[in-house]
Parts: sequence; C-alpha cells; structure tokens
Amino acid sequence: MTRDEVTSVLARHRDSFLRRDAPALAADHAADGTFESPAHGTVRGRPAIEEVYRYWFAAFPDLQLTWEAPLVDGDCAAIFWRFAGTAQGPFFGMAGAGTRVEMSGAAEYRFGPEGIISVRHVFDFSSLLLKTGVLKVKRA
Repeated sequence: MTRDEVTSVLARHRDSFLRRDAPALAADHAADGTFESPAHGTVRGRPAIEEVYRYWFAAFPDLQLTWEAPLVDGDCAAIFWRFAGTAQGPFFGMAGAGTRVEMSGAAEYRFGPEGIISVRHVFDFSSLLLKTGVLKVKRA
C-alpha cells in the first residue's frame, strides 16, 4: 500500500472507533488478519477481531480513544494512543464497576492489499486490571 492508502485506512479506522462501530473496524482488517494485545493475546480473522472490539465497547460504553498522527513507513504504521472510559459492562470476570480509567499505549499496524494484516497493541494491562478492581493487591 502507498503512504496515502495507509493514511486513508487509518483515518477510516479512527472514525469507526469514534462511532464505536465494531463491524466497520473489523472490515478494515484482512480476512485472516491478526490482532494482538496484552488483554486478548493474539486472535485471527475478522469475526474474532470484531469480538475484541465489541468486548471493549461493551465493557466501556463511554470509551474515548484519541491518537496522535500515525508514523508511516512503507506498509507499516505506528500510533500512540490514549484511552479513557468508565468500566460498566463485564470486564475480565467482573461486572461493571463504575470505575473511570485512563491509560496510554501504542499500536503497530502492518498493511497489505486486503487492509490491515496485523496490529499489535502495547499497554500496561496489569495497571488497567488494578484500576478496575479485577486484580487485587494484598498489603504486606
């Protein structure tokens, strides 16, 4: 893909996030693409990728995702993002806690003729689990 094509896919992807449109987000991925994150491991294929997006939108119905301008190099791009939301739906074994969380992370995207071939998110998942009350720390 050209730089302009990569930038166009990412702009559409960002708009789909803003609309909380899981099917549109998944449609940006190649049919056998992969999605990797500390929260879900690696999933393959549009249906599984769509479920990841649906999971986060259900757990954080007020999810706000902002990201900086992508860094594009050939058919790869990196995005630094910021997430904010209130845990409401089921989240890793816990019912909605009503806890407001914020975190930042980064994503590496690889593109091919079919769209996003792979995406890998990096963020502090343990901290998110602590903030939402899923993970408890025992005081000494």
